[in-house]
Amino acid sequence: MVKTNYSDLNPAVSQALINLQYRYSDEMPEMWCSRIRYPFRTLLENNPKYFSKNGFIQMVERVYIDWEFKAERRSFNIYCTVCDTLVFICENIIECANHHLNECIAKTAKRHFAHSNPIQKKGGRSVSSLSSDEVDEIFMNYSIYPQRGYHVYNTENEFREKIAYSIFNGAKIIQRAWRAFKLRPETWAKQVWNMVRNDDTPNEKKFLDINIHVKKAPSYHTSTKVDKKKDQLRERLGLVSYIIAFIVLHQQGYRIVEYSGWTYMLKWLSNPEYYRINESSNERIVRSLEYARYMCKTHSKSYPCDSLKINYFETKYLYILGEEINIDFSDSNNNCEYVHRIFRTMDSPPKQAVTYLL
Repeated sequence: MVKTNYSDLNPAVSQALINLQYRYSDEMPEMWCSRIRYPFRTLLENNPKYFSKNGFIQMVERVYIDWEFKAERRSFNIYCTVCDTLVFICENIIECANHHLNECIAKTAKRHFAHSNPIQKKGGRSVSSLSSDEVDEIFMNYSIYPQRGYHVYNTENEFREKIAYSIFNGAKIIQRAWRAFKLRPETWAKQVWNMVRNDDTPNEKKFLDINIHVKKAPSYHTSTKVDKKKDQLRERLGLVSYIIAFIVLHQQGYRIVEYSGWTYMLKWLSNPEYYRINESSNERIVRSLEYARYMCKTHSKSYPCDSLKINYFETKYLYILGEEINIDFSDSNNNCEYVHRIFRTMDSPPKQAVTYLL
């Protein structure tokens, strides 16, 4: 937990940290985490004398009593800067939150050590030099020289060492590259694909029970069964990508206003300002603070317009599996069964999809 009882700490910083703990009455834990994530990390980074970058903040419920807000109880939700996610702890006590933080730090250190550690021999001994037997073994078994008539008995030891270390150092480079590849973070596309695979869509909805044998269509108006499978999979990938892109861009201060292909929407996450305008000079994304103005402009209304109902966290008129659906990001339970299954998939292990809670 971040302490706020430092005597010489700026009182405004102390009060800001206290205020960040409070959840608004209409906020879900995910929305609270999305709101406080950036300012909390910024406060820690701007005050290195008092705080480490590794910390957590616990969500606190508050009630309105006697004309003022007062703290009621600590919740079971914390935001951890190490794993950068909203975490549900088993007990709403500081010890439990500290236990999670220490585990996160240990896992991060272990991954860093595995990435930077040199090649280990069997038994865990770090290899810094090769013995003469190891040099001869590498030279004879892994080099091309024995095939050309060069053997241990007719070559200099210095020559064999040069060849053996060249092969050995090349193996170290390959192993480090492989470690870096295996430890790389999952791409958004990989996360979306895994979520679509586990969204509990029935087989009959996936068209998995149909015959794959395809004949040439008599006209371009006739869609084959394979085309139906492609369209249905494209719709599912698009919907999951939209949900992730909506939440992540909201954390960055943007709001999607144009539904697009699933690969394009995931591409927007890397640089929303760059992809904000499409090739036809139409807006794909607007800044969150400008969304109301954009909606007024779209409906040919003057800004502000009280008669125009604008719900920032609601998206309407999307189609999936042949049905029109709406998405309510302010309440995961206020959605159709398919969208609700997607939210459940994002909440369930493995926690790769929990990025949406940031």
